[in-house]
Amino acid sequence: MKIATLGLMAVLFSGSLIASELKPIKEVFEPKGKFSTKTHMKVAVVQWAPDASAPLGSKQAAERFKESNRQVLEDFIREAASNGAKMVVTPEFGTVGYPDIPELPSEDDNFRTREDVAPYVETDKGTTAKRFSSLAKELKVYIHVGMAEVDAKTKNYHNTVLVFDPAGKLAAKYRKSHLYQQEDNYLVPGDKISTYQSPVGKVGMIICSDVYGSFPMNDYSREKVDVLALSTSWAQSNTGWGYFTDGAKWVDAYLLAANQNYYPDSGVINPDGSGQSHIRQTTGVAYGYLPLKK
Repeated sequence: MKIATLGLMAVLFSGSLIASELKPIKEVFEPKGKFSTKTHMKVAVVQWAPDASAPLGSKQAAERFKESNRQVLEDFIREAASNGAKMVVTPEFGTVGYPDIPELPSEDDNFRTREDVAPYVETDKGTTAKRFSSLAKELKVYIHVGMAEVDAKTKNYHNTVLVFDPAGKLAAKYRKSHLYQQEDNYLVPGDKISTYQSPVGKVGMIICSDVYGSFPMNDYSREKVDVLALSTSWAQSNTGWGYFTDGAKWVDAYLLAANQNYYPDSGVINPDGSGQSHIRQTTGVAYGYLPLKK
């Protein structure tokens, strides 16, 4: 969820975003050493947020906004693929973003009702799905993309991540289960974990505050996933990384954290909680290497 808009709390320079509360770190974009493609698969996480606020009320304006965001995400995915990544994880609600509510303080900026988010929702066979299915097939990579989903049968709205495999097929779909604050005013939580098989083993998905909820984390631990992909829009400055590293240790899996960049922290984390890569003040892509399963 969005706590403050970029325009209110950040300045942009040299491709990097520095928030007023941000404590810069020495960033690591990729681990040192040589990793053979015979033994490891390169993965990537995208740290980025839309540079404008989601417009409310108009489906046409919402679609233009989503399309702009899809294009930016596609550009980042193409960059990651060109650098050898075979799996790319993008942030929570990356195609949707969050609104700026003028009558509310910046820390409360968020969708508030079903009516607010209604122009943004689409099914798992809609424009966003078709766009990233085609891209995954073209680039021959796994793509995780965040969207606002409407269930075609129940008409419930969900905070969802779709995963497309290198053949362009929908490999998995996960709905955020641990809703945060006012999200339950307009979203329905998911009630099950979701996994898929990949060359680096069994991959599970979580979204933002799921990382500190006993469900789904305990279920993924029992499922013995090898990788946990976290799409997030973190809401507290300089605190996300501790939750992310604890999450990796909790599940005993590699954790791939892709965050929006107003309260940033993204990177690839080993099962013991140590980091392969960690970016905070830079908008862009971080990489890691996961061992292939025999």
